[in-house]
Amino acid sequence: MPFVVERVVDSDTLPDPHDYFAELRAFMNRRDGGAILLGEVNLPYTDLLTYFGNTLLGNEITVCFDFIGMQRMYLALARQDARPLAAALRERPKPPRDSQWAIFVRNHDELTLDKLSEKEREEVFEAFAPDKDMRIFDRGIRRRLPTMLDGDRRRVRLAYSLLFSLPGTPVLFYGEEIGMGENLALEGRSSVRTPMQWTPNLHGGFSTAEPAIPITSGAYGPERVNVSGQRRDPDSLLIWITRLIAQYRECPELAWGDYDVLDAGDTAVLAHRADIDGGTVLAVHNFADRKIDVELTLDGLDSGKVLTDLLLDGTIEISDEGVAGFDLEPYGCRWFRASTPETAPADSTSP
Repeated sequence: MPFVVERVVDSDTLPDPHDYFAELRAFMNRRDGGAILLGEVNLPYTDLLTYFGNTLLGNEITVCFDFIGMQRMYLALARQDARPLAAALRERPKPPRDSQWAIFVRNHDELTLDKLSEKEREEVFEAFAPDKDMRIFDRGIRRRLPTMLDGDRRRVRLAYSLLFSLPGTPVLFYGEEIGMGENLALEGRSSVRTPMQWTPNLHGGFSTAEPAIPITSGAYGPERVNVSGQRRDPDSLLIWITRLIAQYRECPELAWGDYDVLDAGDTAVLAHRADIDGGTVLAVHNFADRKIDVELTLDGLDSGKVLTDLLLDGTIEISDEGVAGFDLEPYGCRWFRASTPETAPADSTSP
């Protein structure tokens, strides 16, 4: 069947799916208060919002994938222009208080581009799936991120920095944390469902038995891309993802705060701030292959506060007028916490 649950219109015999979701959520909460319902609801924002429920806290789906934000992110990457993603963030409605948007780079199916216009979809295809065999259903891509970005470590790190800093809950598909590639020799969606690559040895350490789906080979095979090797490499993608996870957990502003997309003075830069309970975190990303000087006006902040970089080096001063300036490397990303100098977290330049 095409969907687990479909909206049934004008039916006297079948229940409203929203009633079912509300009952399922209530049952789940009684059984395990830490469980969530994750919804793959690929609809326009106004229609999707109803699947969170009709109460202040949200009484149906706990977390819904942000398909529109994901697709606009790839359009922004293809154009090296942050504006499509910035527009999606500004358009996205706020979910109920105990609900969240799920931020993702891809899931277990094709990377769908169905919410882009035909012209926009062709732009993304041309950039990231130039061969017909890389596409599926005339609307999606059956590749993983590292191969789409030609293995450019800067752009891969940029994408996952976005995953963990965009407002919401980040969701990783297995293998993303080490930069696995796809196997286009497999049919359809199976190309991105190859076994996890734990070691460089027999069947990638996945099993001693022959896997039902063949292991990826070549540049992205387990001999070169695997968990055990990356655990020992301080410059690996796995260590970068581990660092992002740790910083995300220390920044509740990113998950639960009110956010605002800022004017960074350059269309290639996405800058947003998140605020909650007096705390402020900024995330700034450069979608272009050029160094950019950024200047941000931060309402409510002044020279009594500083910006401490949570990913790189250094502390940035804020002027009396609330202006902060800094540079971004090509495809660079920086996270900052605003605080008084006396309460600022340590950065890597601290003694």
